[in-house]
Amino acid sequence: MTDHTKENNQDLAKNLKVKGKKKTNQPISDITDVEFFLAFCLAILKDVLDWILLFAGGIGLILSRITNLLITGILWLWCISRLHKFPTKRFIGGFVIEMIPVVGTIAPTWTIFIATIWGEEKGHIPKWVSKLAKGKI
Repeated sequence: MTDHTKENNQDLAKNLKVKGKKKTNQPISDITDVEFFLAFCLAILKDVLDWILLFAGGIGLILSRITNLLITGILWLWCISRLHKFPTKRFIGGFVIEMIPVVGTIAPTWTIFIATIWGEEKGHIPKWVSKLAKGKI
């Protein structure tokens, strides 16, 4: 008897290939949903704290900047250690918006940052949105 295992495996591999299409809902990294949930809660906590500090007047704006630097450092370390590709433009854009005195206090910049990373990593954001944001369409 001849062993046809190798030929059968090759035929099976050919049948499983999808020509020209890639699944968009495949995760890009191994970041868990719990990890994203914790980062999302941290970002929401920062945005809620910004709203509370907005009503504290001048000292609130100073405290908001201090907490923003702390959260920026935490998110930077998380992005560096866990993401395969660092979202530099979004990160710097989020930081710059957060440092604008009243706009940064009102805008939920870090929450949007984490939500877009989650959507990209989990494959929920279509590729044309990323191309549109990069100006390639």
